[in-house]
Amino acid sequence: MTASADAQVVLGGTVDYTTGTESFEAGDGVQNRVCSGVPIVLNTGSAAAACAGRGGVARSFFVSGTTGSNDQEEIELGTDNTVRIISPTFFRFCVRCNNGDMIESAPLFFRPSPTNAARDNCADVILPVELVSFTANNLREGVSLKWTTVSELNNSGFELQISTDGRTFDVIDFVEGNGTTNDMMEYSYLHKTNRPGSLYYRLKQMDFDGAFEYSGIVEVTRNNEAGNEKVIIYPNPAQDIFVVNVNNPSRAFASIKVMDLRGVVVFEETYKQGEAPVFMEKEFTNLNQNNYIVVTRVGTEVTTRQVVLLGN
Repeated sequence: MTASADAQVVLGGTVDYTTGTESFEAGDGVQNRVCSGVPIVLNTGSAAAACAGRGGVARSFFVSGTTGSNDQEEIELGTDNTVRIISPTFFRFCVRCNNGDMIESAPLFFRPSPTNAARDNCADVILPVELVSFTANNLREGVSLKWTTVSELNNSGFELQISTDGRTFDVIDFVEGNGTTNDMMEYSYLHKTNRPGSLYYRLKQMDFDGAFEYSGIVEVTRNNEAGNEKVIIYPNPAQDIFVVNVNNPSRAFASIKVMDLRGVVVFEETYKQGEAPVFMEKEFTNLNQNNYIVVTRVGTEVTTRQVVLLGN
């Protein structure tokens, strides 16, 4: 394999800030100033054009190394050809042709800085919260929600919302954010539910000043099979509100009873076989004791659990 000096391939990069987009080109030897951790989109010329007359493209890839060092290694880029840096770094775009020639772009240098190329303070120009992933996955006990940010600015946190039709959403909970940071932050939340069917989730990212923005919607489908928990109570311990979910796909005889530790019943509901809903959800609030016993029955299966209320 030989390096070809007469063929060229182009490499450039762009970074989006609140003030606009900054663009960079390889080959000028400049260590371009970027805010630490922001996504840099790498743009390339045509690999096919570079290998014209050389049997076509065998493969193309990116390499990276530390500025001041001759060492470089192949890397995998993130979504939309993005990279992020926290130390002085260079990138090259490489094309291997079928005749054995290797064509490399000039190096594109970046260095992290408290200001961008226009010398604006990073804290003033980084996009408020950049969400790079949001996923929902089924578990036996509910739905696992995970999301990742690569920058946050005045981020109060995330309101988790759920819908059964993808249009009308209800609030599940609130997860605190990390204020202002250029570090990658990973979040997770387990929504304890045994509700069957399609469930739609989204995030409402909220700033300290009240501004907000919605994420995209993710969907999961839960079935009525025995792999799902029949009874889920959440949260437990609770502050002053808890929810009881009962999954009853066969519509068997079912009941829910809530009583305090003295045996005083504060709620009881019973359904005959064939008349019971396939899914029951009951929210309990305005209870004045610290401990309650929840007894549920689905067919011949009886479940008894204690709920602790911390707010009383």
